[in-house]
Amino acid sequence: MTRQEFMGELRERLGRLSPEERDAACAYYEEYFDEAGPDKERDVIRELGSPQSVASRILADHAVKAARESPGNPGKGLSALWFVLLAVVAAPMALPAILAIVGAIVAVVATLFAVGIGAIGLVIGGVALFVGGFVNLFITPASALVLFGVAFLLWGAGKIVFAIIGALFSLLGQLVSWLFGRAPGGYYGR
Repeated sequence: MTRQEFMGELRERLGRLSPEERDAACAYYEEYFDEAGPDKERDVIRELGSPQSVASRILADHAVKAARESPGNPGKGLSALWFVLLAVVAAPMALPAILAIVGAIVAVVATLFAVGIGAIGLVIGGVALFVGGFVNLFITPASALVLFGVAFLLWGAGKIVFAIIGALFSLLGQLVSWLFGRAPGGYYGR
């Protein structure tokens, strides 16, 4: 790596700083290279390390400097106090509200499962009536036809209930994603 490459990458990595601060930092390292001389550029680069590590040190020093200047700013301290006060006052109301939302979601899911079990019962009842219709087909054909009709009715009702439950689970998933601010594709679906 040459001096120009080192300084170009350093300047690029210091892009977060203001132009004046970036120019001052780069001028310091240019002067460092000038004092060492052209024949010692490789030694200086080896001594300094990568441009990334130099930029990290400069940005860390800048952050420490900004943090030291910040406590003297009464506006930030006052806004932090208001934020803490708001959090303390809102906690007794927010926690029960969150628990109520979670409880409502659990209740809806439990209800949907119960209705799903009822739909399974409809399908099983339909199968039983269909078998009963076959048993009665040669004994009393009229009652066998009624049993077949009721069996098909139960199967259809079960299928409709399953379709409704599927749609409600889909809506519930979208509601939960909306409430908790997550994309429907999941964490890796973005």
